[in-house]
Amino acid sequence: MKKLFPSRYIVVLYCGLPVVSLAEGYNSVRTYVEQTFATSIVLTDSDVFTVGIHDFDPNEWFSLENEAIGSDESVSLRQQVAVSTLPYSFELSDENDPHKHSFFTRFSIIRSEQDFSLRSQDPADYNDQYVFGAFAAYRYRYQLTDGWTLTPGIGLHLQYFRNEHDYKSEFSRQVAQPVLDDVLFNTDAWALSYEPHVEAKYTKPTEWGSWNFSSAFHYFYGTGWGEANLGDIGNPEGWYTANGIEMYYNVTRWGPSVQSVYASLRRIDLGGDTDEPLDTPHYYEGSIGWLLTPPFESSWIDNVGLGLSINYGSAFKGGSIVFFFNQID
Repeated sequence: MKKLFPSRYIVVLYCGLPVVSLAEGYNSVRTYVEQTFATSIVLTDSDVFTVGIHDFDPNEWFSLENEAIGSDESVSLRQQVAVSTLPYSFELSDENDPHKHSFFTRFSIIRSEQDFSLRSQDPADYNDQYVFGAFAAYRYRYQLTDGWTLTPGIGLHLQYFRNEHDYKSEFSRQVAQPVLDDVLFNTDAWALSYEPHVEAKYTKPTEWGSWNFSSAFHYFYGTGWGEANLGDIGNPEGWYTANGIEMYYNVTRWGPSVQSVYASLRRIDLGGDTDEPLDTPHYYEGSIGWLLTPPFESSWIDNVGLGLSINYGSAFKGGSIVFFFNQID
């Protein structure tokens, strides 16, 4: 995808979204790096952003005409940004203990690739950007009643930002390289952020399966360092809430394996350094899929499945075919 901008500006990219800054100032570079770290925290939380194995425009699939549910531009953006996460929880309490301690870990990689030109007659520069993340959190689940649980937690993010930029034109090398090389392009940075969070959840078993409602709040604040922007990395800060409902409908049982239909709907509210890159103060996500528990006992696999997820209202609006793994209530 090729984007054109006036030559008197330097173009800064985040996940394919253009943020334009004058070459004389580096405050916007610091803001950009802060937003990059902050938004990466949101995009790697599978409870608030669903990563698919194939992206599509729901308007084309379902004959709709709703720009808030998807567009060619948003689907292109989803395809330019690759998000990979590896979450795992370690239970530290007995299975029947109503009050449980757990340790949660998540490793993640976000990669954003895009070509862009400062002038239409020039070859497009190539911009390749990574954010590597490691997150660890302690959580304590308190059983308030038979249905309600309260789970506060405290976590720590360690993130590494790396940008690799290839100047393809002489004009780009003359205008952009002296200003942004080793400042935003071809440089790196680190961030360490703490994240207190809490979730309230109500679970209701039924004859046909179960459903639950949850409400979670996350706040994070960090400090940055590194080579980017002459060491002025800033302090990534933000918050987000997730309110949603899930349903598990048991369809049939094949021996020890249970097959069920899964559906969810949630609203995500954003603030701090997260809402501007995602182009919204809130968005919605809905998912539906078919789940299958393994026909054997496993402490690693609860279920697997396949389904659809639709993001409504954010810069990443659109649909995805989703592979579900350990999607449990």
